Amino acid sequence: MEAIAEPGSQTTEPAESPQIDSVPVRQASPASVAARFTSANAREMAAKGHAARRERIEQLRKAAEPDRNADESYKAQRLARVRKQLDRIDSLMEKEIDPQKLDRLASAQARLSEQERILAGRPLPGSHRPSRNPKSQTPAQSSFQPTE
Repeated sequence: MEAIAEPGSQTTEPAESPQIDSVPVRQASPASVAARFTSANAREMAAKGHAARRERIEQLRKAAEPDRNADESYKAQRLARVRKQLDRIDSLMEKEIDPQKLDRLASAQARLSEQERILAGRPLPGSHRPSRNPKSQTPAQSSFQPTE
């Protein structure tokens, strides 16, 4: 047991400290270190290190890559919910006679229509340029035949 010291008094007994087993450390001589590392060992260890680094990089790439299937299924579910809400708002608009409520339903319909357009992948009018395919733009020469 430790003696409890009163303020102002000094104790000469040291507090018990846990014993730490010290393990003697053997110093390696430069000759023994040189014998462990040969060109063959160094080449083998370098190859292992490179392989481990490549594996870590590949794992990081896979972790950073988004899951396309989960993303597409969420997008499809969200599109179905938005379309269902649009149908519901359309039916409410047909029954509504109050102009203020009708205006609110119309603005909700516009917001939902914008979400539906984006989720469906349709561009805004005039923002998508048709592809340049010369065969589809110009009629074939065989279609113009002289009349007799």
